[in-house]
Amino acid sequence: MNEKRIVTLVGKSYAKVGNLFIYRGPGSKCKDCEYSKVCTENMEPGRIYKIVRIRDRVLLCKEYKVEMQVVEVVNAEVPAAIPSVQAIQGAVITFRTPECDREGCIYYDLCFPEGLKSEDRCIVCDVIQSVPCSLGAPRKKVLLQLVS
Repeated sequence: MNEKRIVTLVGKSYAKVGNLFIYRGPGSKCKDCEYSKVCTENMEPGRIYKIVRIRDRVLLCKEYKVEMQVVEVVNAEVPAAIPSVQAIQGAVITFRTPECDREGCIYYDLCFPEGLKSEDRCIVCDVIQSVPCSLGAPRKKVLLQLVS
């Protein structure tokens, strides 16, 4: 798949191809930083990103006194449970969280995965297994990736 790459900055010690992170939003000191456009403004808070390339450039974050590595990231594949009829590898779907309030269910985190929001357009990257649902809805565990 031709994934949209985003250039951003991460702490130098964390900059390894394959590492995942959840972007939580800019820090309190980031607003006036000269690097904020590339470091914080090009990602969406609450999304999970995967580092796919390390660029040959390190910058000093003057606000936090940390060396920051220039990297390329893509939207990460997120494990999720979706209706079985949508679980077709390569299909582009609209992810929707189910109407369920059973937070004690062992599959709850798959039905309400961190990094995805209801109505997100996603591609089904892989179909992993069936997931039993106590509400009786046939569901499958899949890997979803946001469509850019």
